[in-house]
Amino acid sequence: MNILGILVGRAEDDDRTSKICSMFDGCPYKLVNTVRDGVLFILFNLPEDHRWWLEGIRDEPGRTLGLCEAEVFFSHMDVEPLEVVEKMETPPCGSDCERCVHLHERCKGCPSVYGP
Repeated sequence: MNILGILVGRAEDDDRTSKICSMFDGCPYKLVNTVRDGVLFILFNLPEDHRWWLEGIRDEPGRTLGLCEAEVFFSHMDVEPLEVVEKMETPPCGSDCERCVHLHERCKGCPSVYGP
């Protein structure tokens, strides 16, 4: 079962907030991302076992994304698993999954690259 996760955050200025938000434009977990009045709002459709991913951003917003502050909310609505339309060579957000300490331990990698 998947969950809905909502990330609300702010960086040091509006331009930086917009750049961070746009990193998620191609994210296969992202349903909606936008910035309003200098605050980013991103709605994610995540596998239940990826809850830690947003919790890490909430706990360390500066280290993970470069945000000054972040709040995260979850909903356990019955959400359909995501479908990856196109396989990519690298994650659309620019992350380097191969260098991530969570790869294969807590995470299978970006579904756009590694599959769902």
